[in-house]
Amino acid sequence: MKIPNQLAFVLVAFLSIQCSNPKPGEEQSGASRLGEIHLEVTGAEEAKPFFEKGLLLLHSFEYEDARAEFRKARELDPDFALAYWGEAMTHNHGLWKRQDAAAARAVLAELAPAPEARQAKAGTQLEKDFLQAVEVLYGDGEKVERDKAYAAFMLGLYEKYPNNHEVAAFYALSLLGAVPVGRDEEAYEKGAAIAEGILRENPNHPGALHYLIHSYDDPGHAHLAKQAADNYAEVAPDAAHALHMPSHIYVALGMWHEVVASNEASYAASVTRMERNKLDNDARSYHAFHWLLYGYLQQGRHEDARHILEQMVQYTGELPSKSARSYLIRMKGNYLVETKTWDSPAADIEVGLQELNLSFHAIDHFLEGMKAYRRKDASKMKALIDEMAFARQQASMSVTSEGVPMCGAGGGYGEANQLDIDQAYIQELELKGLLANLEGKPEQAERWLRQATDLEDNVSYSYGPPEVVKPSYELYGEWLLGQERPEDALQQFDRALKRGPKRVQALNGKLDAARALGREQAAGEVQRTLDEIKDKAAEQQQTQLSQLQ
Repeated sequence: MKIPNQLAFVLVAFLSIQCSNPKPGEEQSGASRLGEIHLEVTGAEEAKPFFEKGLLLLHSFEYEDARAEFRKARELDPDFALAYWGEAMTHNHGLWKRQDAAAARAVLAELAPAPEARQAKAGTQLEKDFLQAVEVLYGDGEKVERDKAYAAFMLGLYEKYPNNHEVAAFYALSLLGAVPVGRDEEAYEKGAAIAEGILRENPNHPGALHYLIHSYDDPGHAHLAKQAADNYAEVAPDAAHALHMPSHIYVALGMWHEVVASNEASYAASVTRMERNKLDNDARSYHAFHWLLYGYLQQGRHEDARHILEQMVQYTGELPSKSARSYLIRMKGNYLVETKTWDSPAADIEVGLQELNLSFHAIDHFLEGMKAYRRKDASKMKALIDEMAFARQQASMSVTSEGVPMCGAGGGYGEANQLDIDQAYIQELELKGLLANLEGKPEQAERWLRQATDLEDNVSYSYGPPEVVKPSYELYGEWLLGQERPEDALQQFDRALKRGPKRVQALNGKLDAARALGREQAAGEVQRTLDEIKDKAAEQQQTQLSQLQ
């Protein structure tokens, strides 16, 4: 049965209403809808609930709201030492590679002007140790070195307070935050083990659930965090980020129905918060919005994805922030690659890339290169490839041996790190392969495409919608199919599916390769997977539409 397409925003509006109205039996306090923690602190009794709520929000990376709660706590009790610690912690976004050390130091200075005086304000040795931890985190030196020193200090606290869940949770997070670029298996597995230990004693700890998901956020480990993913949104439904986080695991497992549900709820919650607090468009969770678009694309809900893209264009026009523009170029890329609508109006969406780093420029150049390839415009492709190479080489001169930018903290808007550079190079190689193919040079085309896949093999897994918007294995596999080499193509699609389970374009490529080889059993298995994705999408749409009636 064909389900009529509806604006995705009708569904989002419905979810906004649902998010803003507690369900029966959910009239409990805000803190209890953010998870459960146990930490004895020194401070005025009337200030403690605000501190607790701030700490719960901090564990779910709701930094601005956490900051507001910590401020309320210290306004009620100006000597509440850990409220200043908590507010300072809201300025460190370790997994996003962003930090405002100056703002954090300013908060600490409001407690007392010097570290010794701040220590004197603490009521217990644990509180003194937490304060000393942020002195290390926001001390002198480059961020990457301070991150490592902070993780080492937190290890000492973890050994000193083996039964304290907050120490353990922040130690686990410090391990993940101390990885300068990409993923480090040893650090992430250690972080996972610590989070699992907390959850055995407190299954509702939001930080442990959150950090376990991040630790296992790749296709090889995601199954180990499936239960945490299922639980986190139920434990902390008042945190928009907690509603989104399960989809990290669901993407890594190819669970598109769940990806969509998570991000519909998360985006709706962010809109509810935006409207309640009278905030601007940047309060929208563009992160969840992006993942929702990607989920719709994998489900084959192209019209719903197009509506999301159109709305994103509108929001970016209203407030062209770096955040909005960075998400718009990625959403445009995912949409064009997954729908293959290179001649549609979406292909001509203009995105201002000023103040955005190499990774966003690389996506833009790749998309323009794909358009030129379809037009058989070799000269345009050459010009774009030259621009990509120059920008990549310039960026390479500005990273340290650890792959981090020499200036600034990096992150999405800062200078490019080594992972950004490698991903830009993959897309450059893809265009070089397509250009060679356009020029009738198949051997050269294959050399470039194979080099792209070899490089992608050796870069860190990037969670969520692919940063290399057209995964190189898929592009190489499709090229091999065009060369009537289905056996080789099948191998590439299998590689693609290992890195991106149940990605629909990889499944379609595998289906074509299996059929070309006459392997009907294998083709049937792939077709059943594709049918299951479509059936679940149709069922999900039908359920949503019936709830709106």
